[in-house]
Amino acid sequence: MPLSLIRLWLGPLPKEEIFPEKKPNFFLHWFVHPIKRRLAKYYLLLLQKTFGLTVIGITGSVGKTTTKRMLQAILPNSIATADNITPTYNIPTTILHTPPWTKYLILEMGVEYIGDMDFYLWLARPDIAIITPINLTHTVYLKNLKTITNEKEKITKYAKHIITYKDVKATGYEVNKALVTKVAHLLGITPNFSSYAPAPHRMNFINLKNGSILIDDTYNANPLATQEALKTLVRTATNHKKTPVFVFAQMNELGQYEKSAHQKIGLEIRKLGIRNLFCLGPATKHTIQSAGFGEYCKNQENLYKALMKIGILDLGFVTLIKGSRSWHLENLVEKLIFSP
Repeated sequence: MPLSLIRLWLGPLPKEEIFPEKKPNFFLHWFVHPIKRRLAKYYLLLLQKTFGLTVIGITGSVGKTTTKRMLQAILPNSIATADNITPTYNIPTTILHTPPWTKYLILEMGVEYIGDMDFYLWLARPDIAIITPINLTHTVYLKNLKTITNEKEKITKYAKHIITYKDVKATGYEVNKALVTKVAHLLGITPNFSSYAPAPHRMNFINLKNGSILIDDTYNANPLATQEALKTLVRTATNHKKTPVFVFAQMNELGQYEKSAHQKIGLEIRKLGIRNLFCLGPATKHTIQSAGFGEYCKNQENLYKALMKIGILDLGFVTLIKGSRSWHLENLVEKLIFSP
């Protein structure tokens, strides 16, 4: 059957999501989800046109979830997509769980394949489009920075208002706050971030019992986010007069950029003056090589032993732990927290 006919039923999904590598539940994939998508699409149109719902779409490579959670914290009567769920399922589910009296609907529109954004815009047309910093992510599928940028910038197609990272004078993690502040001012709201709480495993600062500080940023990693996290590590270590330690697991799905991206992280480590580096995953050998130092560990158990050997829980250290989700570094964080 031609792909165009399949898309008439499933919706305009990328080919990779019509025929995913991991075989989905047949009934859900071919019957339940297509019906759910159409219900969501037309229900959202009703909410926007009849009830005056404002839809805010967020895309980018770094800080989408943080921006989303900040927006939900400051916008009254708002609903947002849940964390850590594939957007092709998450967005329709969120729409269908939106009560008619909701004022703001915040949709995180992460892109992994070419055509993802076309599918999101078929489902939902944001009134306000937010673009966080764009960098190399999912280049196994998206190939290069130009393709990534073009795909993400499609979010602006129907938007009445567009706010991007280029519009704010901020760096690092302050970019998210600056973007949210601009949205608040656009909507005539004074932003109050007191109720904002970071998502689990995203720049979570943990004070360990022996006085050392752990920065848990284990949810995921890409080149730009890793560089920004390293700057935060050094800034935190300087402010607390402690020694910075970087625990780094391989960044996945970088395709042809895998070697160069990991080398650049090594150069950034050296430039920032970090002298304690522990790595996991074969591509991080390039990081050690370009940094000129570092310890490569074959598995998490060896990594844990290496960290304990230098006394990582002692008062004098600030440790950043970051890597792609598939390395499950959150297990290492938990082990360190509960170490005797």
